[in-house]
Amino acid sequence: MTRPLRLLLIEDSPDDAELLLRELRGAGFDPQSRRVATRQDLERALDVAWDIILCDYRLSGFDAPAVLAIVRERQISTPCIVVSGTVSEEHAVTAMRHGAQDFISKDRLGRLVPAIERELRDSEVRIKQAITESTLRATEASFRGAFELIPDGVLVHRDGHIVHANGAAVMLLGSASVDDLVGRSVLDLFAPSNRELVRMRLDDGDALKERTPLVELSMVRLDGRSVDVETTAMPVLFEGEAAILAVVRDVSARRELVARTMHVDRMLAIGTLAAGVGHEINNPLAYIMANLGYAGEEVARVRQTLEPRRANDPAIASLLNALSEVVLVLGEADDGARRIRDITRDLKTYARADDDEPELVDVCEAADSALRMAAPELRQRARVTRDYGEVPPIVSSRSRVGQVLLNLIVNAAHAIGEGRPEANEISVRIRREGPSVVIDVRDTGCGIAPEHLERLFTPFFTTKPMGKGTGLGLSISRRIVRSLGGDIHVQSDLGRGTTMSVVLPAAPGASTAETPTPAPVARRCRILFVDDDRTVATAFQRALSREHEVVVVDSAGEALKRLGLGEAYDVIFCDLNMPTMTGADLFEVIERTLPKLTSRVVVITGGETDARTRTFVEMRRAPVLEKPLDMRQVRAHLAKVAAGLAAAQEM
Repeated sequence: MTRPLRLLLIEDSPDDAELLLRELRGAGFDPQSRRVATRQDLERALDVAWDIILCDYRLSGFDAPAVLAIVRERQISTPCIVVSGTVSEEHAVTAMRHGAQDFISKDRLGRLVPAIERELRDSEVRIKQAITESTLRATEASFRGAFELIPDGVLVHRDGHIVHANGAAVMLLGSASVDDLVGRSVLDLFAPSNRELVRMRLDDGDALKERTPLVELSMVRLDGRSVDVETTAMPVLFEGEAAILAVVRDVSARRELVARTMHVDRMLAIGTLAAGVGHEINNPLAYIMANLGYAGEEVARVRQTLEPRRANDPAIASLLNALSEVVLVLGEADDGARRIRDITRDLKTYARADDDEPELVDVCEAADSALRMAAPELRQRARVTRDYGEVPPIVSSRSRVGQVLLNLIVNAAHAIGEGRPEANEISVRIRREGPSVVIDVRDTGCGIAPEHLERLFTPFFTTKPMGKGTGLGLSISRRIVRSLGGDIHVQSDLGRGTTMSVVLPAAPGASTAETPTPAPVARRCRILFVDDDRTVATAFQRALSREHEVVVVDSAGEALKRLGLGEAYDVIFCDLNMPTMTGADLFEVIERTLPKLTSRVVVITGGETDARTRTFVEMRRAPVLEKPLDMRQVRAHLAKVAAGLAAAQEM
C-alpha cells in the first residue's frame, strides 16, 4: 500500500530527479512531485504546502544555502534535505548551518528513505507541538482577558513574586500599572501583622496544591495605606509554568456597612431603653426636685424669721444650727437629684440617631456629659483633669459629638489598669486654634504599638481582650468627625500614653460670649399646669405658689373645658405624654380653636415614647422643657412672660 508524499524537487537535472522518484516509489511512497530549477519557479512553488523538500547543492544561478535562506525567510517549516553529487564536507556543514535537516550524497541514496521517514515523523511532532503552543497562547490570552473581567483583584505569583495582575488589583493596590506590581514580593503587599501567616502559606507546598480557604487579611497599598481584603489562592499553569493565582476582594465597604448596621441596631435598642427608662425616672424625679427646692426655700424662710431671736433664746439658736444642717442635707439631696437628671438626659442624648438636626453645640458641655457617662470606668483607673478654654460652639448634634468624646474617654480609661487612680491621669483639654476647636483627650496609659497605629481606625480592629471591644468605636468616631468637616489625630508613646485630638470647625460667626439670663420681673402670673401625674403637678404648684397663681388639672380634656369656659391664663404648662389625649393633641386643638393662646403653651417632656411626640418636639412648635423641671428655667421663662405682660400694660 503506497503512501502519498507531497514532494518539492529543486533539481536542474531531469535524470537525477527521476532517479530520486524511483527510489521513493521503490520504498512504497506515491510522490506527488513538482520540479523547479530557477529562483522564480521556487518562489511560486513555495506558495503550496509540501511534506518534504529535496534540493541539489549546485543549481543554475544559485545553490542550496540560497534556497534554504529563501525558505527561512518565508518562515516555512517543511523539512529540507540536500541531495547532491560529490561535494566537500565543508559544503555539507554549510548546508546544515543554513537549516538543512540532512545532507545525502547521490551515490548513497539508500539513506534517503530513512531520512525522509525520520523527518516526516519529526515534522508531525513539530506540527502537533505548534498546534499545542498556539492553543496554549490562545488559552493564555483568554486567561488574561478573563482576568480583566473579574471585578476582584487577581494576582499571579511564582516563587513569592508577582508575575501578573489584573486591572482591579492595580486599582486596589494604588498602582499606576501592572508593571509597577510585577516583580514585587508578595509579602511586601501585606501588613506586617499578617506577613507571618502569608509566609507560612507560601512555604507550605502541600497547602498550595489546591484552593486555600478564604481568609481576611490586611494589604498595604503602594501609597502606604492599608486595605482589608478577603483572599483565596489556587495553583495554575501560567506561561507554561506552575504558578499561584490569588483572588483578593476589598471588604472595607462591607465591613463599614456591617459596622454601621451594628451601630444603628445598638442605637435603636439603647434609644428604646432610654426613652422608656427616662420617662419612668423623670416623673418621680420631677416632684423630688420640686419638693427639695420647696423644702429648701421654706427652711430658708424659717431661718430668716428666727435669726433675730438667736441671741436671746438658746433653744432658737440650737434650732437654727439644726436647720443649717438640714440646709446642707437638702443641698446634697438636690445635687444628687440633679446628677440623676443629667445622667438620664445624657443617656437620651447618646441614644439619638445620627441624623439629628444640626444645632450649635457647646463642646465643653458635651465633654462634661461624656465624662459623667464614663465615670464608672474612670473612677478606679485615673484622676480626671479639665482644661477648658473659651471656645465658640460647633455646628453638629450633641449626640454625635458626645458619642465621639465618650468613645475616646472610655478608650483612654481602658489603656490604664485598675487600682492606682492616684498615679494616672486622663485630661480633657479644649482650646481654639484659628477657625477650629480642638479637643485633646490624653492618658498616661500603655500607649499604642507602632505597628497598630496604621490600623487604628480600621473597622473591627481592636487590641482589647475578647468582650472588651468590637473594634468599631474609633472607625465610627472618625467617620462622624470627618462628616462634620474635621479629623482625628493620634500621638502615642508606647508605655507612656496616648493623646487623641479631635479637630472640628467652629460655627461660622460664632463667638464665645454668653447670653445673659434675664432678671426676674416682679409680676404675678396665672398658670395652668396640665399633668396626669398628680404628685408632679402638686410639687410644681407648691414650688411656685408663693410667686404665682397655679391651677392644676390632670387631663388635657379638663384643661380644654376650663379654657372653653373663658378662664384666662398667662402660661399653660402641658405634659407631652398623657393617656387619651397627649400634650401634642392639646396644642393642636388650642391652635385650631383658640389660636391666640398658642404662644402661651409650654410643653413638658419626660422622654418621647413614640414617633409623633418626637416629631412634635423636634419641630419646636412650642417651647419645650425637659423633666425633671429645673425651676430656675421655669422662673426664667415666667420672667419673660411677666416682662411681656408688663410692657403690654404700659402701652
